[in-house]
Amino acid sequence: MDKLISIIIAADSATAADLSIPLSSLNNQLGIDFRQVEVILIDNGRYQLDDLEPLRLFNHLKFRYIKPARIWSWPAALQQGLMIATGQFVMFMGPNMQLNQIDVLQRFFTVARAHPEAQLLAGTLLTQQMAPTREVTYQVDETTRLLRGRWFNRALLMQAQIAFEPFGDYTEELVARLAEAAATGHIQPVDVIACAQFLGRTVSEAVLAPVARAVTPEWVRMMDRYFTQLKAIAPATYAKALAQSIIRFYTQLAQAKPTDRDAMLALMANLVAHHGARWDEIQVHIDEARLADQAPRAPWNSEPARFDAYLARIAGH
Repeated sequence: MDKLISIIIAADSATAADLSIPLSSLNNQLGIDFRQVEVILIDNGRYQLDDLEPLRLFNHLKFRYIKPARIWSWPAALQQGLMIATGQFVMFMGPNMQLNQIDVLQRFFTVARAHPEAQLLAGTLLTQQMAPTREVTYQVDETTRLLRGRWFNRALLMQAQIAFEPFGDYTEELVARLAEAAATGHIQPVDVIACAQFLGRTVSEAVLAPVARAVTPEWVRMMDRYFTQLKAIAPATYAKALAQSIIRFYTQLAQAKPTDRDAMLALMANLVAHHGARWDEIQVHIDEARLADQAPRAPWNSEPARFDAYLARIAGH
């Protein structure tokens, strides 16, 4: 039977006991045909499993266990899983994640069948957090620009040549942004908290780790790569998307560390230079945004001289 979903897990030095949490959350799903589910476990970390016998407890799951001879980063592990997956969709997980309810897969299956045109199915994400006082809290978020809690059409990722490139904390965002761009118009929400990401004493929290929203120089480098690929994936929306990003960056820059701001401005200028052939078109979209947004807080209204100086600097004028 053809697989509907390939669930790819980067173990990242997790023990069998650590893996029992994500694997049991998969094994205990109700209302689905497990013959349509493929689990790819990549044992990529510094330490690997000595014995696979404990995994036999999860008897509903069909495993593909990959034990590389060398240490792989988690992005490399998830990329390898994507390359060998056979499911129509793929889902990415780390050892500190689990499906949040016993009917998560059933809900995704139902939406996938009801919307065969869908290329991206998106649930929500529950994250566990701990304050310095050791108080544990939980937060539910949308999964826009994330891989966690979502199903991605595998053929879409392969055809658009979307891969896990090494951009540190922003690898997940790069892959998710490109997938969203490629799937425009075919993104279907699933009304369920799909994935829970928890804290653990020993389990790795590095795989698809939450990242602060504040921009950094590495984020700007990632966005440069994003727009380079976006030009090929979605040429009709590329210039407008870049114009919107340039506008947002002006506000985001004020939230960045003061010591990073000059470096990020220089990187943004490099980004614009890489796409300079489209600057006139980008400028048109910026001017359209000025006309459409007359709110006092808009930067071209609140501080027009500074905003114009910013545009001139990144454009090299």
